[in-house]
Amino acid sequence: MLFTLLSLVANAKTTVYLLTTYPSDREVYTVWGHTALLVTTDSTSVVYNYGVFEFSDDFIYKFVSGQTDYCLDTDSPQSVANELVWKNSYAYLHELNLTKTEAERVHAALLLNAKPENKVYRYKFFSDNCATRPRELLERCIGEVKYMPIGNTESYRDKVHALCVSMPWLRVGIDLCLGSGADEVIPDAMVTFLPVELMKQVESATVSDPSGATRPLVKSKMEMWHPQPKKFVSGDFPVSPVKTGVLLLSLALLSLVFAWRNICVAYVRAFGATLFFVFGLTGMLIFFLSFFSTHECTFPNFNLMWTNPLHLVVAGIIAVGARNQFAKVILGIDSLLCVGYLLLIAVLPQSTCVEFIQCSFALIISVLSYAVVYKKSFLTIFDKKKHSDTQRIK
Repeated sequence: MLFTLLSLVANAKTTVYLLTTYPSDREVYTVWGHTALLVTTDSTSVVYNYGVFEFSDDFIYKFVSGQTDYCLDTDSPQSVANELVWKNSYAYLHELNLTKTEAERVHAALLLNAKPENKVYRYKFFSDNCATRPRELLERCIGEVKYMPIGNTESYRDKVHALCVSMPWLRVGIDLCLGSGADEVIPDAMVTFLPVELMKQVESATVSDPSGATRPLVKSKMEMWHPQPKKFVSGDFPVSPVKTGVLLLSLALLSLVFAWRNICVAYVRAFGATLFFVFGLTGMLIFFLSFFSTHECTFPNFNLMWTNPLHLVVAGIIAVGARNQFAKVILGIDSLLCVGYLLLIAVLPQSTCVEFIQCSFALIISVLSYAVVYKKSFLTIFDKKKHSDTQRIK
């Protein structure tokens, strides 16, 4: 219970605890869960937290470009207890079964890492975060740690999907940004990038002494917090991504009907230009993440086939009603990319989702609507009168 955490005051020996918070839908950054280390000695009781970041003015740019810096900071048990109540998710405290020398070595390493010149590190979502750092520190400071093989068969994307069930828009956004590397099966040793997975691994781990003797890594386990009935409503968007995709498809089909009936041409152009402009901006972001960002698993990203910067040019063509050869080539290339994505989904080394398929169809239908509006320019190959009308009279 929570009062147990508050009662862990200074004691006569150095004791190290692993504190694990389960995922919470309070905020985007709480969806993944959290790991911290609690160290109690004869004079202190301090929580060491590798998940601290500063939301500065340029935070968004740094995060997108993969230049986000996190740091190791310290908290009091009271502060952590208040945070557990706020997150309202399962939280567990594991007392680690360490010798006096090992516990003191862990404490000394944490103190060293918490110094201003050492506390900052470059955050990597999959390989360098609040869960991987504590594991690596423990493995450096204690004897040989052996983990039970779990035979993992899931990918990074699978793990992310499982945590984003209550936030479907977050899941779609992450699917957009992650490339084919996220679909590879995670090695057992890398699964612990998630705090709960680290907790499970630690529970089954053993430590081998130089003498050859082994002992469990965990001495005891305590539940710190049990989720209470929610007093707030999750802040996700009221309209789901799938419903939004259905709406886009409906509007695109309406655009095609208007084009076929040659009515409300302004709607056809306005909808098409807006649709391609929005997905063109999205394509700019994906292009930047793929080729300029240092984030993991963002290259190659086959989503660039259906959402790419070329859409911005198409948006301009539709907006001004261009019908020249350049417009034909650009629209043709853009459409082929979208069609190619749909045809190759089954063989691409990157999974997709129904929302991306819906958007691809909406884009293709929008181009077709524009072509129908200006069929005299774009569909002249089907005009049977083309040659007879242009034949010279002798």
